[in-house]
Amino acid sequence: MKFRLVAAVLILVAAGLLAVGGDSLTLRLIGASALLALGAAAIALPLGAFLAIALGRLPISARWLAQGLLTLLLFEPLYLTCGAWRAAFGPHGWLQDQIGPAANAFLLDGWLGAIVLHGVAAIPWTFFFVRLQLATGAAELEEDALLDGSTASTLANVTLRRAAPGLFISALWIGVVAFSEMTVTSICNVRTYAEVLFTGITLGEAVDQTSLPVWPAVLVTLVMTIIATTLAVQLAPASAASLPVRPPTFPLRPLTRWLTTTIVWLLVALLVGLPIGAFVYKAGLVVNVADGQVDRYWSAAKMGELLIESAQKYAGLFQWTIALGAASAAVTLVISSSIAWLASRRWYGQGIIATVAGVLFGIPGPIIALSLIWLFNRRGSPLLIYFYDRTILAPTIALVIVSLPICLLLLWHIFRADVGDLDEAAQLEGLGPWRRLWRVGVMRRPAVLAAVFLLAFALATSDVTASYLVTPPGVDTLSRTIFEMLHYGAEDNVAALCLINLALSATLAVITIILLRPAFRAAQS
Repeated sequence: MKFRLVAAVLILVAAGLLAVGGDSLTLRLIGASALLALGAAAIALPLGAFLAIALGRLPISARWLAQGLLTLLLFEPLYLTCGAWRAAFGPHGWLQDQIGPAANAFLLDGWLGAIVLHGVAAIPWTFFFVRLQLATGAAELEEDALLDGSTASTLANVTLRRAAPGLFISALWIGVVAFSEMTVTSICNVRTYAEVLFTGITLGEAVDQTSLPVWPAVLVTLVMTIIATTLAVQLAPASAASLPVRPPTFPLRPLTRWLTTTIVWLLVALLVGLPIGAFVYKAGLVVNVADGQVDRYWSAAKMGELLIESAQKYAGLFQWTIALGAASAAVTLVISSSIAWLASRRWYGQGIIATVAGVLFGIPGPIIALSLIWLFNRRGSPLLIYFYDRTILAPTIALVIVSLPICLLLLWHIFRADVGDLDEAAQLEGLGPWRRLWRVGVMRRPAVLAAVFLLAFALATSDVTASYLVTPPGVDTLSRTIFEMLHYGAEDNVAALCLINLALSATLAVITIILLRPAFRAAQS
């Protein structure tokens, strides 16, 4: 009750400040961002919650595989999701190739495209948060409800209510992304706060002369992220001993089970298979025009040649992408492991983690770029100008800010699940906090730290919003190039590059999940 009161006060204060201090353009763009968030939430929340409850509580065939595939989607960059769905249902995509002008009303462009694409991208995250929420509660309540009622009544009256905090976190996550991301809105040509701010900077506006004030976006996203991270840190049990037993599986009639399994797997196949199918279709599409007739057919040979050609042509992109990703991931790992370890051993650690993660994640990408431009682009300081124009320091800092919150939350959950006996023993031996971090935190968890490094690397290499504006001349990355190419449509060359990127993201995701699995199993044992 106390938390709800604080959250309501924060929201009212933010709304009041916006109403008093915002000009008409700012309020209009804030409203557009809110509309985008509401539309995306209307798509993601019901579908993500359905998948989480069905795969977490119902006897779905091969549900372990479905959960694994949905987890892989957490690593899919937003620009790849955008490019894939537009390759299928966007301008000059598969749907338009099949039915021609009749597809114009259904194309993923403008407001329809922005809402649908944000909603689709948020489904795996909604699944993740709701699934995590369901895994942290007491299973006895649902088991008792099953004894007194039916499966449907238990799902509606117990399971769905327990999933409410996860749904609330998901809604806030969607709102933060809508207010801070401009990847989809820039490609779909929709004016939201982040998109207009980003466009103004790319057109050459000075940092102190931007057409929009910076504080409204920071205020809105900070309020949402602080509330979300405060809830998120509470998803972990206080200790390993308090972790719940294996959750119950609700019985279903054969026909209901078959129907539910079919719906779940259709959704999973659509979310996982469509990006691959759309890019494969575009990369192998051959179009011949003769005597006014258009002949389209698909060629595996053409796709293979294009993949090899793209890998050779854009080799420099991979080098800079790896360099930036590795540098930022290393810094993120050092900072997140240090803060998470110290916070996990303090009674006030939960507040520290919620505040740090909330503040960092709540800063919109264009504002991160604005701040770094203001810091480094100073004519009176040749050293700062050198770092800004001749090194990758600025984009590395931007990528650390982007990847640090998620890595920090993950490591804090893992460190906190430890019962702390070894840490107490090391403390009795006279070891200081940093030596205990090395011996107890680092040496015992090499696989976890490797997984966090790969997670930070994946987050860094998929970013566009924060690092795009501060990348120095001569440095180009895979995400930056694909983002620029997608503005001109998902044609065969960009589709081939996206396939390579998709394969790399999936590989990173699989390795990261494999490395993290023993840590989660150990915590649950």
